[in-house]
Amino acid sequence: MNENMANRVSRLISGSINALIDAAESVSPEIVMQESIREVEKATSEVRHELGKAVVTQHHIQDRIDTEQAKFKELTQQIQIALKEDREDLAEVAISKQMDIEAQLPILEKSVTDTLKEIKELESYITALQAKNREMNDELNSFKKQKKSVESSVGIDSEIKQNISKSEAAFNRAMGINSQFPKDTDEAKLAQLEELTRKNRIQERLNAIKANQE
Repeated sequence: MNENMANRVSRLISGSINALIDAAESVSPEIVMQESIREVEKATSEVRHELGKAVVTQHHIQDRIDTEQAKFKELTQQIQIALKEDREDLAEVAISKQMDIEAQLPILEKSVTDTLKEIKELESYITALQAKNREMNDELNSFKKQKKSVESSVGIDSEIKQNISKSEAAFNRAMGINSQFPKDTDEAKLAQLEELTRKNRIQERLNAIKANQE
């Protein structure tokens, strides 16, 4: 993952909703929250895209290593045959090719190690961004409840409510904000799978804690 994206993810994870709201004095807090959530969702999608590319790269490099290793073994057999036939010239050619393979394999193996490290890092960023997304949505829902409670207590005019709702809806359309992905999109399915995986991890940790207490 490039440094700019890493810095962006770190900024989103460490950022505070309250700080953003304070910095945008003329904008509705709810709008600031929605826009912040949208940015986190966008970053998650971009990191997931980078993860996909890294996984493909890792597979390609591993395929190359497997091919070169198979070629090395084949050359070993060819060398033995050449020597049996007193063709040292052919054996020397095969040995030369083996030496070329030996020179490349450490670099390829290092590339695999580096790519696997990148994959692990990207996965950790996605997990952190998803946690941040849940935290921000909780804060947004809490704010909406407080706002609704205040509006009910002061008896805000229904027409004003309607105008506010229309204005916020217009803003969301303009910004392309959508709190949930359509249920039939790949993003939605991935999100559901990740949430299911997270719940399983929570249950596993709970079971481990209970087992230790017995």
